[in-house]
Amino acid sequence: MSGRFDGKVAVVTGAAAGFGLATSTRLAEEGARVVMVDWSADQLHAAAEKLGQLPVVADVSQEADVDGYVRAAVDAYGRIDLFHNNAGIEGRMAPMTELSVEDFDRVWAVNGRGVFLGLRAVLKVMKPQRSGAIVNTASMAAIKGAAAFSPYIASKHAVLGLTKSAALEGGPFGIRVNCVAPGHIDTRMARDLTKQINPDDPDGVFESVSASVPLHGRYGTATEVANLVIFLLSDEAEYISGSLHLIDGALNAG
Repeated sequence: MSGRFDGKVAVVTGAAAGFGLATSTRLAEEGARVVMVDWSADQLHAAAEKLGQLPVVADVSQEADVDGYVRAAVDAYGRIDLFHNNAGIEGRMAPMTELSVEDFDRVWAVNGRGVFLGLRAVLKVMKPQRSGAIVNTASMAAIKGAAAFSPYIASKHAVLGLTKSAALEGGPFGIRVNCVAPGHIDTRMARDLTKQINPDDPDGVFESVSASVPLHGRYGTATEVANLVIFLLSDEAEYISGSLHLIDGALNAG
């Protein structure tokens, strides 16, 4: 049976777990050849072996590593058609007055610079092809503020801005660029945040947050986020570009 992405080459960052792994799985199931990128070597190799895809260990905050994963994709398959620019970290939660410059820079390096470097390198490949689809992972943090979470908030606002700029630059070349904005999704990152919010009762935080979600009263899943990413990467979304797509169970509807 043919898949939506037969013959397509995809690159996914943060591919060893969470949204990236869920997206890589869906892409592979639908026929794509997936270059899976992550900095966690053991976890990445295990995931890539299971899916039968190409692993590339890289730190997305480093220019040489980003150029390296793009070069690995082109060397292996000759092109890049799809890009899930997904890798991100949450950083330390604390009021601005208690954060160090290093705290901010650590988050910005991955979530801000890493997204920029990925866009820059992949657009260089896609422009001569005059085609391509890119989905950046932002967050509901791209449209709102939050106390004690300023580096992450700032970085995800930047992802939205980079998405819009890249969409305008890529449009004349047939390249679509969008971003997804997950709300509360049950991932390693979400569980770590509950521990930061209340180390003594992270399960209580999880339950409280779940109850706050209007739709179903629960956290979303990585697979549900991947479903949206897959749609935006597909030809079914051929006239969608430059936009942010919330997936938050109506949490931000009010």
